[in-house]
Formats: sequence, structure tokens, C-alpha cells
Amino acid sequence: MHINQYRCTAEEIARRLEDQITPRIHTPLLKQSKHHKTAIALGLIAALVSPSLLAADMDVQQKLDSLQREIDALKAQMKTQASSGAPQQTRTGPEVSFGGQYRINAYSADNDVVGQGNQTATRVRIRQNVDIKFDERFKTHFQMELGHTTDNITTTSGSDRATNLNVRHAVLDYTTLSGVNLQAGIVPLSDYFGDTLFSGDWNYNPVAVSALAPVGTGRLRAFAGTLRETVGAGGETVSKDDTTHYQLDYVLPLGNSTKINFGASYVTLTPDVLTPFRSGDSSNYGVGVQFGLGRGLQLNGFVVGSSTDKKLLAPGAGDGSGVAAKLELTGGAGPGKFGLLATHATGKSDGSGFLPVMALSRTNGYWGYTGILTIQGPTDTGFDGDSVNISNNGYGLSTVQAKYSFPITPDLTGYVAAGWFGNSKAQGGRSGDVGTDFLLMGTYRFNKYLSLDFGGAYAKLEDSVSGYSNGIVGGAAFNQGVGVSRNKSALFTRLQAEF
Repeated sequence: MHINQYRCTAEEIARRLEDQITPRIHTPLLKQSKHHKTAIALGLIAALVSPSLLAADMDVQQKLDSLQREIDALKAQMKTQASSGAPQQTRTGPEVSFGGQYRINAYSADNDVVGQGNQTATRVRIRQNVDIKFDERFKTHFQMELGHTTDNITTTSGSDRATNLNVRHAVLDYTTLSGVNLQAGIVPLSDYFGDTLFSGDWNYNPVAVSALAPVGTGRLRAFAGTLRETVGAGGETVSKDDTTHYQLDYVLPLGNSTKINFGASYVTLTPDVLTPFRSGDSSNYGVGVQFGLGRGLQLNGFVVGSSTDKKLLAPGAGDGSGVAAKLELTGGAGPGKFGLLATHATGKSDGSGFLPVMALSRTNGYWGYTGILTIQGPTDTGFDGDSVNISNNGYGLSTVQAKYSFPITPDLTGYVAAGWFGNSKAQGGRSGDVGTDFLLMGTYRFNKYLSLDFGGAYAKLEDSVSGYSNGIVGGAAFNQGVGVSRNKSALFTRLQAEF
């Protein structure tokens, strides 16, 4: 065997040692420079010229060949897995999150009515969310609700209130590449006028299709929804009122804290064979503004009109029409925050004045500051039957309300509110005043999820209160007889976890 043959073998060994052995064995050689590695390789070549190293050379060659066969086998295996579509370990599924609201209400309310005792109860209500995010553009929202229940011997469905677990929300949510958000299912929907016309917080959750799209510098919302009401004000089953609601809204930002919004609602009720006068339509249309005044002050307001088919109102009433307006100033004062609110809705003695969508669906919203004639979350419970919508069911209503919230300790917040409700056009010699309302409440936060609300409310109620639950389809009613006034008071607590 010639020396040249050994030289070729040595050169091949040097190349393979540098390319294959060095990455596999972590020795200080890995930290050497490229020139240092070359010097080592040349030294190895010179040494291999010696016949005494030929045996070692052949042994290294065999090991290199074995390593190369292993590398080729691994490459073939990886290629086979890629072509077969085998799942990769880095693949992940959708993101699932759970939210909810667990509430325990307790209250004692005195309606000041002869022959009626106090309303006293402790009730539990649970709402559980399941939200699934499949990717940045598609997600779902699902909410189950256990309605207020007061007792439970076997299961909640067997209690005196026969409470069942129901579906409250079920939403498919998809955003297109152009930024249009689409929703379909049982969708919570609220107006852009401060929850005054309709409110998802107050169970306005129709089966609907909704689209929210960028248009110019603003955003356009359009939806169509259907509702079916089969339960009367007293809980009895009545005829079916099928309602269809179409809505258009456009919100135009004018600055960091200023925007203007336009909105129009069109609601139709289909004919009913038992009460054909229910067939008709109603609409709302208006403009709202929000102005940032600086120094933390915010001015909100709107003007909204309404038109209602007389077939939806009391027999003998004319077509309904009217206007409602709101002006609100909020901001900071001392250590706390304040709000001043004034509203006015035109009315008529037959209930054909201004009417919001809420009056057709017998729902309401958190549109005011007080606890009985308007309500807050902790007073939204078994004694809320005297709360009114912004128009007092078409009889007209003016209000002046004020609120102030302030810290007492780092964990305890106080809240006080008062309001006057009047200028009603109620029929039959009823009072022009609706009432006055006062609320005192505290909120203690155990952490960012769990809180305890507690307080008291008092209202002087005249005989022209037409509670939201009366509605207006077929004719609105009043809570008291002519000339009967009341002093209503309530003590309440609410322990709630919200997450």
C-alpha cells in the first residue's frame, strides 16, 4: 500500500472527524477557532503516515461508516413521518375559558299595602360561561343560567319555584379578514343610548344575526332578531307574541373621548288569532353624543323619537308617538365620583306617548341611579316591580337624579343616590308625580372577583307608577288604584362572585 493511498484516507478522516464526530462529542475542541481545527487535522494527517497508525485509521473509518448509516436511517424516518401527515407534538387545540356570576340575594321589603306582609327571601342565581377561542377570528360564547331559586329539597327543578337550568347565551362569533365581526345565535344585544331602549343585561337575548363593520372612520352595526313571549305578567301562559327586531347603528368617533352615534329600531309583532289587535309595529330613531370636557368630566346625551301602531296599545288609543331626551354629566369630585342625570319623555293619558323597545318586550335596563323606581344590580331582585322605563310605559316621565360613590377604606366603597320622578300624563285623575327615590349602599370587595353589597332603599310612590313588567301591548296598567300612594322601603344584601 502506497503512502498516497494513506494520505487520501487521512484527508477523508480529517473531513469526517470535523463534520460528524466533533458535533457529537462536546469537548474543549468545540470552542477552538477554525484555524486551530485545521491545524489539528493536518497534524493528524502527518501522524497517519506512520504505519503504526494504520490500524487505528481503519477502526475510525468503521465507526464513521456506522454513524453515517444511523444518520441516513434517521433522515429516512423523518421523511416518512412528514409525508404520512403524522400529528406533530407542537400542535395545540382551541383555548377554553370559564367565566360566570354566582349570586346570593337576601332582602326584606315593605310595600306599605294593607293586607300584604313584607317580602322576605334569600335567593340563589348562577350564570356559567364557557368561551372557546379556536383562532384569532373564530370563537364561541355559551352561558347557562340557574334562575333565582329560594329552596332545594331534591334538586332545583323540584323546588317551589321549579327553577331549571336554561341557556341564556349561545353565540357564534367570526371576524372576516376585512374586519367585519359577525355573530349568530342567542345573542345579548343592547342599544347605544345607555341601555334605555333595550338591554342585554336585562335578558334582551333574541335569536339574532348581527354584523359590526368598519365604515369610514366609524363602525356600523346591523342586526335582525326574533323573540317569542309566552308568559304573562303574572307568570301565566298566554298567547304567543312573535316579535321581529331590526336595528341599525352607526358610531363615529370625533376624538379620544368624544363620539356621536345614530340609531334606528324597527320592531314588528305578528298577528295573534286570540288578540288580533296585537299586530303592529313600533320604531325608535335618534342621535346620541358623548363629549369629553377635560379634567375627567364627561357629558352624555341623546334625543330619540318613537312611532307606534295603535293596534299595539289599549283599545281606543291613537297611534303612539313621542320624544325622549337625556342629559348626563359625570366626573370626579373630591375622593369619589359623581353623576347628574336629567331625562324627559313625552306622554299621553292613553299611554300613547314615547315608547322604547323595552315597553313591547316587558323588559327594562340599568338606565337610572336609584334603587326602586330605577334599580341597580343589588336591587334587581324580588322587589323590583315598581321600577319604570324611561317613559313610564307611554304615560310620560321626567326625572332628575344624582349619585355619588366614594371610598371608605381600600376595600369598602359607599354609594348614595336620590331622584325625583314626575310630570306624568297619567289618566283618570292620577297624580302628575310618580315618586321620589333614595338609595344608600356599600360594597366590600374581598378580592377582584368576590364582593358583598348591602344597603337600604326608600321611595314615596304615587298612584301613577306603571311598572316595566306591565308592558304596553294591549294597554298598560298601573301598580296602584287611583289616589293610593305608598311608602316602600327595603333592606338588601348581595354576595356575588363575578369572573
